[in-house]
Amino acid sequence: MTLAMFRVMALELWRDRGALVMTFLLPPLVFLIFSTVFAGTTGEDIKLKLSVADQVHSPDSIRLVKALMADPDLRAEPARPDTGEAVRKRVKAGHADSGLIITADPKAAGPALLVVADPSRAVAAPLTQARVQAAMARAMPEVLLSRQIDETTEAIGGLTKGQKDYSEEALSTVAAQAGDKDAFKGRGLFDREDIAGAKKGGGTIAYYAGAVTILFALFSAMNGALSLIEERRSGIADRILAGPAGLGPVVRGKFLFLMGQTVIQAIAIFATAQLVYDVPVLEHLFPWLVTTLAAAVCAGGLALGVVSFCKTRDQAQMLSTFIILILAAIGGSMVPRFLMPPWLQTVGWFTPHAWAIEAYQGILWRDAGIGLLYRPWIVLTAIGLAGLGAALFVARRVRA
Repeated sequence: MTLAMFRVMALELWRDRGALVMTFLLPPLVFLIFSTVFAGTTGEDIKLKLSVADQVHSPDSIRLVKALMADPDLRAEPARPDTGEAVRKRVKAGHADSGLIITADPKAAGPALLVVADPSRAVAAPLTQARVQAAMARAMPEVLLSRQIDETTEAIGGLTKGQKDYSEEALSTVAAQAGDKDAFKGRGLFDREDIAGAKKGGGTIAYYAGAVTILFALFSAMNGALSLIEERRSGIADRILAGPAGLGPVVRGKFLFLMGQTVIQAIAIFATAQLVYDVPVLEHLFPWLVTTLAAAVCAGGLALGVVSFCKTRDQAQMLSTFIILILAAIGGSMVPRFLMPPWLQTVGWFTPHAWAIEAYQGILWRDAGIGLLYRPWIVLTAIGLAGLGAALFVARRVRA
């Protein structure tokens, strides 16, 4: 009896080729994608997007800017215009992971480099400092050593002529070692400034509120859309098809229900964020509501579209789980996208998660206006309507 049941289940799986593929081929594919996502989150592999402004334009500051632009470990870009305010705006808007403002000649005593940080990307600031130090150590190590000598001289009250001669010789030697990132590392070079209006932890809370909202919206919508398969298997769909309207009203009714379900979930999540973490949801109620409706359209339509093309419940469950996990990983619901390799960040824009997270964080953290929000709204709505259209198309084919 035991072997007979084993044989029955094995034959059932073998005959359902869709479920067979999803059972044995999708897991290694998921592994490859997840390993790519998470392997890129180590400090050595992160390539930060850095906005740079030079307020000094001395020979050494110009050398530093050139070194940063050429550094393969950074994605540095000059601010336009070349001002500290432009750097702050790009970091505030999320267009750069962090910013660097050269406020004094790198050889001058005291902090000469101001790192502009977004607290929602906490790891970006120390990584920026490490990357800039490494770039200076490779391209201009004598500047770092010169700063150290000046600081030491000030502390001990001056150098003798022999010490000065020796320091000059050391500077020449270090300058000749340019290109070796370990030649010298400076201290006291950096200062830090968080973006205006930043509240510790606020950006991170807003980020993960959006990430959890779109993640569970898709999970719940996919589960709800499985009723299409159940109705097909139980014969309910056949009885509905016997009527004059066909399955179209059924699909649209399910779509409206899944939208409402997503909105209620979002209210629960963001109400908790408002009460526990003081996330300013009520202060931005209108853009938050539009974003939530767009996310609801996306979740409901995408779920119905995916499930409508599946023939069995096993296929639908496996495929929906695969899609949700992959989209969540690439789109930033599991790991912030700025920690991923640059090419994977670009791929992330093909997921609804990236757009939903960007919209929610833009509203609740960056005070973004409609000029920055209309694109996420359009993309999320378009994905949902495309999925709904696909589900209605399949429903009409079933009737035919």
